[in-house]
Amino acid sequence: MRNFIYIIWIFSVLTGCAKIHEIQFQAYAVGIGIDYQNDEYHVVLQFLDFSNVAKTEQGKSDQPSPVWLGEGRGKTVEDAIIKIYHGIQIPVNYDQLSVFIFGKSVLENRLKKTVEALDTNFNIRLTGWVYGTEEPVEKIFTTKVPFNYAYTNARIVQPQYMQQQDSSIPALSLQGLVYQLHEKSKTILVPSISTEVEIMTMDQDKLPVTVFNGAYLMKGEKLKGHLTEEDLAGFIRVNNKSIRSPVIVRGGKEEIVQIELLNPKMKRMVNKDQNGMQIGLEIKISAIVRESSKEILAPTIKRKLKEQIRKEVYDAYLKSQKVGGDIYQFEDYMYRFMHDDWKSLQTSGKFPTLNKKDIHVEIAPLKSINRINAGVDTLLNNGK
Repeated sequence: MRNFIYIIWIFSVLTGCAKIHEIQFQAYAVGIGIDYQNDEYHVVLQFLDFSNVAKTEQGKSDQPSPVWLGEGRGKTVEDAIIKIYHGIQIPVNYDQLSVFIFGKSVLENRLKKTVEALDTNFNIRLTGWVYGTEEPVEKIFTTKVPFNYAYTNARIVQPQYMQQQDSSIPALSLQGLVYQLHEKSKTILVPSISTEVEIMTMDQDKLPVTVFNGAYLMKGEKLKGHLTEEDLAGFIRVNNKSIRSPVIVRGGKEEIVQIELLNPKMKRMVNKDQNGMQIGLEIKISAIVRESSKEILAPTIKRKLKEQIRKEVYDAYLKSQKVGGDIYQFEDYMYRFMHDDWKSLQTSGKFPTLNKKDIHVEIAPLKSINRINAGVDTLLNNGK
């Protein structure tokens, strides 16, 4: 009797293990790209190759790893994904999905429906990063990461990591996009990406990499337009999620000063008086002089730097206004904190506009790194 009970217990334990699947026998999707072409969705899934993340002493593979993609087309997003299931042979796991790339046609006409399709798929987490592109999604997904590092180390997968060295448009998660998509007063900046072959080489061979090239401006579900990183330079330098951005200040023909701007703090100012509504920006930012072509007094650099930041911030505002966006979110501020005034302005259609004189820039005591900044006069340390 004791042996019989023991055998029953062993079978019950083994039965519990029968449906366990080894992790290597699943296809781990790490990126999804969605475009809309010829009246149907084109979905591309990028999969994680285990050889790409093989543990070695260097934390990378010795050889470039192949990129595995699954492509499907269908009348709905789910229909296109099912076409991929037909050919992939093993179950798809979405636990590592960290990048969502939308083609321009989706941003123009299908964003709401596409986001709803992803939001209602319980296998997909909304924590991944969102990008827009005009290039084929498969081209983006087959770019390389230098030194044979896994694609999971690419900048588009970990955008916040590179903000400390070269800040760009603030990253946007799919969760953040879902929240903002239904807020009609909000201007959403969807970072845009493209491929570039002129920056990196392996020996003499050009290496295609992904680069940030600006942002798509959305108002609700409507695409307003696209602005380049150059157009948005002022916004990139002073938004509260920026950490470090380099800037060149020019004086005369031979005066070039390389400065890095750090940890900006931007505050919107909305005031109401008998003359109506006035809007403005207060910006506080730290600056370090890195290089200078000749000796220039600190007060001179500081004055020119303030004026350049003010100009770039204002230019970015004008360019966003031109396409119907509001990158500094003045309308959203009024919608939330001055709702009655917002309703009146909404009715009249006359929202206040930002004047350049109402952009106030305060630079923390200018610093220099003497070992690098050999050409700058020591008065830098005493200037205000």
